[in-house]
Amino acid sequence: MIYKSFSTSSDATSVIIALHGWTGDMNSMAPIANTLDLKDTKWLLPQAPYKTKLKGFSWYREEDNSRWDHTLSLDLLDSLISKLEDDGFKKKSTFLLGFSQGACLAMEYMKRQTFALGGIIPVAGFIRDKKNFTTNLSQKSLMTPILLIHGDKDKIVEPKQSYIAEEILRSCGYDVNLKLFSGKHKFPLHMESIIKKFIAGN
Repeated sequence: MIYKSFSTSSDATSVIIALHGWTGDMNSMAPIANTLDLKDTKWLLPQAPYKTKLKGFSWYREEDNSRWDHTLSLDLLDSLISKLEDDGFKKKSTFLLGFSQGACLAMEYMKRQTFALGGIIPVAGFIRDKKNFTTNLSQKSLMTPILLIHGDKDKIVEPKQSYIAEEILRSCGYDVNLKLFSGKHKFPLHMESIIKKFIAGN
């Protein structure tokens, strides 16, 4: 398990686990964490466990044309959350912030848990296996609020993917809020206030 961590306060009360996109690494989300400048927050920046053929790392490993393995990624998040609990952080004070492929993992991980997180923030993401999303869905996870964020000019992951995710998540019973911004496939640092408000309110 490879990750970076830092706190914005010696008395941090909330935790954000920031999940990078495809071909990223544990350094990819550091500029975002620094720019958001969330007070009293501990940041964990894990590195995905699967090495890509190009460079960097992936949260999913393709087994064939229709199946993707992400067992190691789910195990990694389990280990991180368990460690946070040992350090005194409650699950309801823990948030998953994922970009692109990291957003996919945030939604996939969240739905399986027999507990509620403080919230998840999937940015420029999508639900990979839409037909089977309700498989392994835990009713207790329905108490986890969700803030979807997507750029309206995203050509890599089209914004319709977040609309579809919103519809699927709502149909399951999740509290979902979708925010679009004017931009492409990137993390919207100018939406800092919306992210802060979401974290502060959960």
